[in-house]
Amino acid sequence: MSLKQKMGYSSGNNLAGYVAYRNESVASIHKSGSPKEQKDLRETFSMSSPPNNDGNVLGPYEFYNAMSEYIEQLQSVEKAAKQIFTAALSSAKGIDLPATYLKDVEEHATGLLRASRYPSTSGFEDATKLLPHSDLGTITILASSEEGLEEIRDGRWYKVPMGKGELHVSVGEVYTMWSNGLFKNNIHRVGKEAKKDRISFPYFTSQGKRSSNVIDTDVGISPICSNGEEP
Repeated sequence: MSLKQKMGYSSGNNLAGYVAYRNESVASIHKSGSPKEQKDLRETFSMSSPPNNDGNVLGPYEFYNAMSEYIEQLQSVEKAAKQIFTAALSSAKGIDLPATYLKDVEEHATGLLRASRYPSTSGFEDATKLLPHSDLGTITILASSEEGLEEIRDGRWYKVPMGKGELHVSVGEVYTMWSNGLFKNNIHRVGKEAKKDRISFPYFTSQGKRSSNVIDTDVGISPICSNGEEP
C-alpha cells in the first residue's frame, strides 16, 4: 500500500488510525529533553477498545477485522492479569480486595491497540527507534514479531526475550501510583539492532474514556495503602 493510500486512514492525531513513519514523538510526550532522535522510527495504526468506539478510523477491511478480533481476545488476558495484580496488592497491603477489584474500577475506561512497524536499521546505525519512556496507563500487553524491546535495570539496558506466541506485560505509571509504589513502572525503549522489520502490537489498558478522538482521563482511585502507610 502506498503512503498516499495509508494517509487516507489518518485521523490527524495518534489516538486513532494511521500515523506515518517519523511523524510521532515519544520524546515530546514525555518531555525527555533529548536533542537526538526526536521522531520515532516507526509507523502505526491505532484502534480503541471497544472496536465500535466512534473515535476509531475504519482501516482496510481484513486488517480492521483482525485488529478488532485481537482486541476481543485480549479482554480475557487483561482480566486475568489484573486479577493477579489485585491478589498481589491485597497480599502486600494486608487488605481484603475482591478478585476483580482493579478491573472493576476501570470498568468504563477504553483500551488502545497499536500496530507498529519498526523498519530494519540500515542507514540508521546510531538510532534508537523509540526513546526511553514508561507507559502512562495501568498495564501494557505486548506481542511482537521480533526482539527489540529493551528495559533498564540497575542502570543497564537488557533485551526482553520475545518468543513466538508470547505476551509481555509491563506496568504503567497509573499502577505505580495506585499501588503507592508497590508496582514499578519500567523504563523501556526499542533498540537499534534489529536486522528485520519489527511488527509489534502493544495494547494499552485503561486509557480513560474516549469519544471522537478525545480522551477524558477521569479514571482514577487514591493510592492503596496498608495501615500506617503514607501515600
